[in-house]
Amino acid sequence: MSTVPPPPGAPQQQPVPQAPGPHPGTDLGADLGAALAFAGRSLLRNPAAFLVAGAVYGLLTLIVVGASIAGLAVYMVNAMPSDPYAEPELGMFVAAYAIMFGILLLLVPIMLLWESGTGRAGELILEGGRPSIGQALVGPGRIMLTALLMGVIVTIGTFLLYLPGLVASIAFFYAIPAAARGASPVEALKQSVRLVRANLGTTIVAWLVLSVIGSVAGSLIITVIALVPFTILFQLGMFERLSGRELPDLRSA
Repeated sequence: MSTVPPPPGAPQQQPVPQAPGPHPGTDLGADLGAALAFAGRSLLRNPAAFLVAGAVYGLLTLIVVGASIAGLAVYMVNAMPSDPYAEPELGMFVAAYAIMFGILLLLVPIMLLWESGTGRAGELILEGGRPSIGQALVGPGRIMLTALLMGVIVTIGTFLLYLPGLVASIAFFYAIPAAARGASPVEALKQSVRLVRANLGTTIVAWLVLSVIGSVAGSLIITVIALVPFTILFQLGMFERLSGRELPDLRSA
Protein backbone atom coordinates (compact mmCIF):
# COMPACT_ATOMS: atom_id res chain seq x y z
CA MET A 1 0.00 0.00 0.00
CA SER A 2 1.43 3.39 -1.01
CA THR A 3 1.71 6.19 1.51
CA VAL A 4 -0.14 9.40 0.63
CA PRO A 5 2.27 12.35 0.99
CA PRO A 6 1.12 15.25 3.19
CA PRO A 7 -0.20 18.33 1.41
CA PRO A 8 2.25 21.18 0.78
CA GLY A 9 2.77 23.38 3.82
CA ALA A 10 1.46 20.78 6.30
CA PRO A 11 3.57 20.36 9.45
CA GLN A 12 5.86 17.37 9.32
CA GLN A 13 5.22 14.70 11.96
CA GLN A 14 8.24 14.33 14.20
CA PRO A 15 9.35 10.85 15.29
CA VAL A 16 8.84 10.00 18.96
CA PRO A 17 12.25 10.25 20.67
CA GLN A 18 13.46 7.03 22.18
CA ALA A 19 15.20 6.93 25.56
CA PRO A 20 18.93 6.22 25.21
CA GLY A 21 20.29 2.92 26.40
CA PRO A 22 18.82 -0.57 26.63
CA HIS A 23 15.09 -1.11 26.95
CA PRO A 24 13.89 -1.25 30.60
CA GLY A 25 14.18 -4.70 32.11
CA THR A 26 16.71 -6.02 29.61
CA ASP A 27 20.06 -4.92 31.06
CA LEU A 28 21.19 -5.30 34.67
CA GLY A 29 23.58 -2.37 34.69
CA ALA A 30 21.17 -0.02 32.96
CA ASP A 31 18.31 -0.95 35.29
CA LEU A 32 20.41 -0.55 38.44
CA GLY A 33 21.92 2.71 37.21
CA ALA A 34 18.53 4.16 36.28
CA ALA A 35 16.99 3.18 39.64
CA LEU A 36 19.94 4.59 41.61
CA ALA A 37 19.80 7.83 39.60
CA PHE A 38 16.04 8.07 40.11
CA ALA A 39 16.37 7.64 43.88
CA GLY A 40 19.24 10.10 44.21
CA ARG A 41 17.76 12.79 41.98
CA SER A 42 14.34 12.47 43.60
CA LEU A 43 15.93 13.25 46.95
CA LEU A 44 17.98 16.14 45.58
CA ARG A 45 15.01 17.69 43.76
CA ASN A 46 12.69 17.41 46.77
CA PRO A 47 14.92 17.93 49.82
CA ALA A 48 12.30 19.62 51.98
CA ALA A 49 9.70 16.89 51.54
CA PHE A 50 11.98 13.93 52.18
CA LEU A 51 14.40 15.40 54.71
CA VAL A 52 11.73 17.06 56.87
CA ALA A 53 9.81 13.79 56.96
CA GLY A 54 13.04 11.96 57.76
CA ALA A 55 13.87 14.40 60.53
CA VAL A 56 10.40 14.02 62.07
CA TYR A 57 10.42 10.23 62.04
CA GLY A 58 14.10 10.05 62.95
CA LEU A 59 13.46 12.24 66.00
CA LEU A 60 10.48 10.12 67.02
CA THR A 61 12.64 7.01 66.71
CA LEU A 62 15.36 8.51 68.88
CA ILE A 63 12.82 9.53 71.52
CA VAL A 64 11.24 6.06 71.63
CA VAL A 65 14.56 4.21 71.67
CA GLY A 66 16.20 6.59 74.14
CA ALA A 67 13.31 6.53 76.61
CA SER A 68 13.01 2.75 76.33
CA ILE A 69 16.72 2.14 76.88
CA ALA A 70 16.70 4.48 79.87
CA GLY A 71 13.73 2.63 81.34
CA LEU A 72 15.39 -0.72 80.69
CA ALA A 73 18.59 0.43 82.40
CA VAL A 74 16.68 1.62 85.47
CA TYR A 75 14.78 -1.67 85.64
CA MET A 76 17.96 -3.74 85.34
CA VAL A 77 19.70 -1.77 88.10
CA ASN A 78 16.72 -2.13 90.46
CA ALA A 79 16.19 -5.80 89.62
CA MET A 80 19.79 -6.86 90.20
CA PRO A 81 20.22 -8.84 93.43
CA SER A 82 21.96 -7.02 96.25
CA ASP A 83 24.37 -9.93 96.68
CA PRO A 84 27.04 -9.55 93.93
CA TYR A 85 27.64 -13.33 93.98
CA ALA A 86 24.00 -14.25 93.54
CA GLU A 87 22.83 -15.32 90.09
CA PRO A 88 20.24 -13.07 88.42
CA GLU A 89 16.73 -14.45 88.35
CA LEU A 90 15.29 -15.81 85.12
CA GLY A 91 12.34 -13.44 85.38
CA MET A 92 14.66 -10.46 85.07
CA PHE A 93 15.93 -11.62 81.68
CA VAL A 94 12.40 -12.42 80.51
CA ALA A 95 11.26 -8.93 81.49
CA ALA A 96 14.26 -7.37 79.73
CA TYR A 97 13.44 -9.20 76.49
CA ALA A 98 9.80 -8.19 76.83
CA ILE A 99 10.82 -4.54 77.14
CA MET A 100 13.03 -4.79 74.04
CA PHE A 101 10.17 -6.40 72.12
CA GLY A 102 7.94 -3.55 73.25
CA ILE A 103 10.48 -1.07 71.84
CA LEU A 104 10.24 -2.75 68.45
CA LEU A 105 6.44 -2.62 68.55
CA LEU A 106 6.55 1.11 69.28
CA LEU A 107 8.82 1.64 66.27
CA VAL A 108 6.50 -0.23 63.88
CA PRO A 109 3.92 2.57 63.34
CA ILE A 110 6.72 5.10 62.86
CA MET A 111 8.30 3.01 60.13
CA LEU A 112 4.95 2.25 58.48
CA LEU A 113 4.06 5.93 58.25
CA TRP A 114 7.51 6.80 56.94
CA GLU A 115 7.47 4.11 54.25
CA SER A 116 3.94 4.96 53.16
CA GLY A 117 4.76 8.65 52.84
CA THR A 118 7.85 7.90 50.77
CA GLY A 119 5.88 5.54 48.54
CA ARG A 120 3.25 8.19 47.94
CA ALA A 121 5.89 10.84 47.20
CA GLY A 122 7.73 8.51 44.82
CA GLU A 123 4.54 7.77 42.90
CA LEU A 124 3.91 11.51 42.51
CA ILE A 125 7.43 11.98 41.16
CA LEU A 126 6.87 9.22 38.61
CA GLU A 127 3.79 11.10 37.43
CA GLY A 128 5.79 14.30 37.02
CA GLY A 129 4.82 16.03 40.26
CA ARG A 130 6.68 17.37 43.27
CA PRO A 131 5.51 16.01 46.64
CA SER A 132 4.80 18.32 49.53
CA ILE A 133 6.03 17.73 53.07
CA GLY A 134 2.60 16.47 54.10
CA GLN A 135 2.47 14.01 51.22
CA ALA A 136 5.91 12.65 52.15
CA LEU A 137 4.87 12.27 55.78
CA VAL A 138 1.84 10.01 55.36
CA GLY A 139 0.74 7.83 52.47
CA PRO A 140 -2.27 5.66 51.62
CA GLY A 141 -3.40 2.92 53.96
CA ARG A 142 -2.76 0.23 51.34
CA ILE A 143 0.98 1.00 51.47
CA MET A 144 1.01 0.83 55.27
CA LEU A 145 -0.91 -2.46 55.27
CA THR A 146 1.41 -3.89 52.61
CA ALA A 147 4.50 -2.92 54.62
CA LEU A 148 2.93 -4.34 57.79
CA LEU A 149 2.00 -7.64 56.15
CA MET A 150 5.42 -7.94 54.59
CA GLY A 151 7.14 -7.14 57.88
CA VAL A 152 5.13 -9.77 59.77
CA ILE A 153 5.98 -12.46 57.21
CA VAL A 154 9.68 -11.55 57.13
CA THR A 155 9.86 -11.44 60.94
CA ILE A 156 8.22 -14.84 61.31
CA GLY A 157 10.53 -16.24 58.66
CA THR A 158 13.56 -14.78 60.44
CA PHE A 159 12.62 -16.54 63.66
CA LEU A 160 12.33 -19.79 61.67
CA LEU A 161 16.09 -20.33 61.34
CA TYR A 162 16.63 -16.98 59.53
CA LEU A 163 16.71 -18.35 55.96
CA PRO A 164 12.93 -18.14 55.34
CA GLY A 165 13.01 -14.49 56.42
CA LEU A 166 15.83 -13.78 53.99
CA VAL A 167 13.92 -15.44 51.16
CA ALA A 168 10.78 -13.45 52.05
CA SER A 169 12.66 -10.15 52.11
CA ILE A 170 13.86 -10.79 48.55
CA ALA A 171 10.51 -12.15 47.33
CA PHE A 172 8.69 -9.02 48.60
CA PHE A 173 11.34 -6.58 47.38
CA TYR A 174 8.82 -4.83 45.11
CA ALA A 175 5.74 -5.06 47.33
CA ILE A 176 5.75 -1.45 48.56
CA PRO A 177 6.30 -0.05 45.03
CA ALA A 178 3.43 -2.21 43.74
CA ALA A 179 1.19 -0.83 46.48
CA ALA A 180 2.34 2.72 45.71
CA ARG A 181 1.26 2.17 42.11
CA GLY A 182 -2.23 1.14 43.22
CA ALA A 183 -2.20 -2.57 44.11
CA SER A 184 -4.00 -3.87 47.20
CA PRO A 185 -1.77 -5.34 49.96
CA VAL A 186 -2.24 -8.98 48.95
CA GLU A 187 -1.99 -8.20 45.23
CA ALA A 188 1.15 -6.14 45.88
CA LEU A 189 2.83 -9.15 47.49
CA LYS A 190 1.76 -11.35 44.58
CA GLN A 191 3.03 -8.86 42.01
CA SER A 192 6.36 -8.68 43.80
CA VAL A 193 6.76 -12.46 43.85
CA ARG A 194 5.95 -12.70 40.15
CA LEU A 195 8.41 -9.94 39.26
CA VAL A 196 11.15 -11.49 41.39
CA ARG A 197 10.64 -14.89 39.78
CA ALA A 198 11.02 -13.35 36.34
CA ASN A 199 14.08 -11.31 37.39
CA LEU A 200 15.66 -13.30 40.21
CA GLY A 201 19.31 -12.53 39.46
CA THR A 202 18.69 -8.83 38.98
CA THR A 203 16.65 -8.63 42.18
CA ILE A 204 19.32 -10.38 44.24
CA VAL A 205 21.94 -7.93 42.96
CA ALA A 206 19.62 -5.00 43.73
CA TRP A 207 18.99 -6.40 47.23
CA LEU A 208 22.75 -6.68 47.82
CA VAL A 209 23.32 -3.13 46.56
CA LEU A 210 20.74 -1.82 49.05
CA SER A 211 22.31 -3.89 51.83
CA VAL A 212 25.71 -2.30 51.20
CA ILE A 213 24.24 1.20 50.98
CA GLY A 214 22.27 0.58 54.18
CA SER A 215 25.37 -0.62 56.04
CA VAL A 216 27.31 2.51 55.08
CA ALA A 217 24.51 5.06 55.47
CA GLY A 218 23.26 3.48 58.71
CA SER A 219 26.57 4.17 60.41
CA LEU A 220 26.28 7.94 59.99
CA ILE A 221 23.61 9.97 61.78
CA ILE A 222 23.31 12.55 59.02
CA THR A 223 22.54 9.93 56.36
CA VAL A 224 20.06 7.84 58.38
CA ILE A 225 17.16 10.20 57.67
CA ALA A 226 17.73 9.76 53.92
CA LEU A 227 18.16 5.97 54.05
CA VAL A 228 14.48 4.99 54.23
CA PRO A 229 13.34 7.28 51.37
CA PHE A 230 16.33 6.29 49.24
CA THR A 231 15.52 2.61 49.78
CA ILE A 232 11.85 2.96 48.78
CA LEU A 233 12.67 5.19 45.81
CA PHE A 234 15.30 2.74 44.57
CA GLN A 235 12.86 -0.15 44.86
CA LEU A 236 10.24 1.90 43.04
CA GLY A 237 12.72 2.65 40.27
CA MET A 238 13.61 -1.03 39.89
CA PHE A 239 9.93 -1.97 39.91
CA GLU A 240 9.22 0.41 37.03
CA ARG A 241 12.24 -0.68 35.01
CA LEU A 242 11.58 -4.41 35.41
CA SER A 243 7.93 -3.79 34.49
CA GLY A 244 9.15 -2.42 31.16
CA ARG A 245 8.54 1.26 31.91
CA GLU A 246 10.98 4.14 31.51
CA LEU A 247 11.76 6.36 34.48
CA PRO A 248 11.32 10.14 34.15
CA ASP A 249 14.43 12.11 33.32
CA LEU A 250 14.66 14.28 36.42
CA ARG A 251 17.64 16.18 35.07
CA SER A 252 15.42 18.17 32.75
CA ALA A 253 12.29 18.22 34.93
